[in-house]
Amino acid sequence: MLKKLLATTAIVLSASAPTFAGSLAEPVVEPMPVIDVVAPSTDWSGWYAGVQGAVNVAPWFAFGGGVHAGYLNDMGDFVVGAEASYTYEWPPVWPFGRVDATLIAGYDAGDVMPHVTLGGMWMAGTPVVGLTFGAGASVMVSDNIMLTGRYRGTWWGPLSHEITAGVSYRF
Repeated sequence: MLKKLLATTAIVLSASAPTFAGSLAEPVVEPMPVIDVVAPSTDWSGWYAGVQGAVNVAPWFAFGGGVHAGYLNDMGDFVVGAEASYTYEWPPVWPFGRVDATLIAGYDAGDVMPHVTLGGMWMAGTPVVGLTFGAGASVMVSDNIMLTGRYRGTWWGPLSHEITAGVSYRF
């Protein structure tokens, strides 16, 4: 008889165990937290000015440097602008240096802006003019400092190839 009582008690207790675990009410499911991922926004719009170094690699080899100033307009994904620069190279190919006026079209990829250029060139102190074209990238290292590296081809009879690197202060 004791065996039947113990067996019956064990069966009743094990069958009623799930009722202690919860209630008849529907479980409340809490929504997953939503994390907003915001892409960093960089505004390329504004005036800038700076200095650049240059290496002419073909058809002659020369080192140089100069100054530049420009304006960029950030239109969302695309950036357009214009830049003027003065460069003097040694040994001097152009006796008084050269002046470039360039249009810039780029893609706003956050802190990096790959771009292409197209413009004109004038050899200072001479009647020689030419066409410039190129490609490069600018990197925003802070709100006011921009680094730019660029290939520039210049056609003014012969075709010259130049690599430039510059640092600019953004106003």
